[in-house]
Amino acid sequence: MMLTSLVRASLEGAVLVAGIWSLGRLWPRLSAGTLTILWWCAAAKFLLALAWIPPIELRILPAAQQRVSAGASAVRSVPEVGTISASVPAVPHSRGTSASAINWPSMLLGLWVCGVAVMLVEGVRRWRFTTGLIARSEPASEEATRIATEVAATIGLRRTPSIRVSEEVSTPLVAGALRPVVVVPADRFAALSADEQRMALCHELAHVKRADLWLGCVPALAERVFFFHPLVRLAAREYALCREAACDAAVIDALATSPREYARLLLALGVSPGRMTAAAAGASWSFSTLKRRITMLGEPSTRSWTGRAIAATVITAAIAAIVPLRLSARPQAAAMPALTPERTIAEVLATPSDGKQQKEREINYVLFLDDHHTNMSGSTRDIELARRHRRTGERLLWFRQAGREYVVRDASVIDQVVNLWAPVNVIGDEQGKVGARQGEIGARQGEIGQRQGRVGSEQGVIGAKQGTIGDRQGRLAAREASARTDEERRSIDAEHRRLDEDMRALDRQMQELDAKMRDLDKPMRDLDDQMKVLDREMQALDVKMRDAVKRAETEMLTLMDKSIASGAAVSVK
Repeated sequence: MMLTSLVRASLEGAVLVAGIWSLGRLWPRLSAGTLTILWWCAAAKFLLALAWIPPIELRILPAAQQRVSAGASAVRSVPEVGTISASVPAVPHSRGTSASAINWPSMLLGLWVCGVAVMLVEGVRRWRFTTGLIARSEPASEEATRIATEVAATIGLRRTPSIRVSEEVSTPLVAGALRPVVVVPADRFAALSADEQRMALCHELAHVKRADLWLGCVPALAERVFFFHPLVRLAAREYALCREAACDAAVIDALATSPREYARLLLALGVSPGRMTAAAAGASWSFSTLKRRITMLGEPSTRSWTGRAIAATVITAAIAAIVPLRLSARPQAAAMPALTPERTIAEVLATPSDGKQQKEREINYVLFLDDHHTNMSGSTRDIELARRHRRTGERLLWFRQAGREYVVRDASVIDQVVNLWAPVNVIGDEQGKVGARQGEIGARQGEIGQRQGRVGSEQGVIGAKQGTIGDRQGRLAAREASARTDEERRSIDAEHRRLDEDMRALDRQMQELDAKMRDLDKPMRDLDDQMKVLDREMQALDVKMRDAVKRAETEMLTLMDKSIASGAAVSVK
């Protein structure tokens, strides 16, 4: 069902987004280029999960383990996941449902289709506006074209895109996936210095070199298909920001420009609200993104081999997370016990079974406790099969053995199933409590991280101001060398003193911000220590969980065999 695939894709994509967001906070030295790839993978995960590509099955697990899924699979792993209980609402039979009842799945699916249609129409409208804007633009000056040609050769771009000028844009941008075109604002671009024009054009040409217009189609499409999902919008927004920051870094590396000079260019371009669907603009679309881009200029990523190896590992893991994989156990034949209908249920359930033999078999079962709680080990398909045999409100155990399906309604057998998995659920509750405490600490770390980000943004703004003053001091030095009268020299000296005073004031502000940053570092380290303690607690609980699951698994297999032998389990297929 399409709605089921949509929900599954939303959940699986959300898990990957949460992982990438956490990684970025825990390792802030990740380069903008690496983060761009990670956020692109997050957006692609939503689309691939919705497309429901059949998972690639890898039969590499021992026969004692359950199938474990990664990507699009929905199978639960009993010995590896750490808990076997999944609360799944049990839906009563619909035989007596009134024909006038609302078909909620169909209604939600219809609303989603309408929403996607609206978003696609809006995307087409923006694309047409961009193509019309290019058609109405005019060729740039020979000087701008010459600069673009030099920059293209510097960054290794084989073909220089057409450079055009338009009165309708307020920031340089590149558009056109098949035939890229760089469009610059007429007045604003002309007001820039030659070096600033070179940096602005290099930024747009870096988009072409990186094929950003092609790659950007994936986050743009995901943002429209999952228009209702806030984490998809987060992934698309972070991808766009990191993509711009990666091009910023490419400009600094290619032109040997200082971060301070490039920060002045970003401030000169200012903010250009709205992101075009079919274009990559050089200016930031909000003041917050402008601050983050300036801050990222002052955060050099590690260039060591270790850092590169870790970044490559992270990217590989993110790409692997996109591909639907299913790890399954190697096939193993399981011998069924002989049926002895003459024996009573109590006698059979009291008979010990060979635990070693049980470990060589899989567990597939569904236990309906009431209309709101269901325990299971297997796939969602098993729940659908089991639900066919259940009456409303009934406690029922369904399981599969050697390709056959069985149903148990005996209360004593169901009670035994609940009791043997009870220790596992208790450990799961303890893990949940530890996880909640980890979540609280993570939230506090996020708050401190945001405060550090704000301080870093202020430092970036002050650094840009210092760069501006340094530029003015350089120009004054040039004027001083050519000054001819004493009055002109006195005027230059006075301006020098004013600039020196402004620079000292900015230095004091920077020192105060450095102190604030140091004050924030200590609570962050304390929270890191607390998180390490909770990690050790969680690891200890994981060990206890594995042992408890193994015991419960063996007892569950034994109970299944005894139920079949006693007749408490009735074959339904």
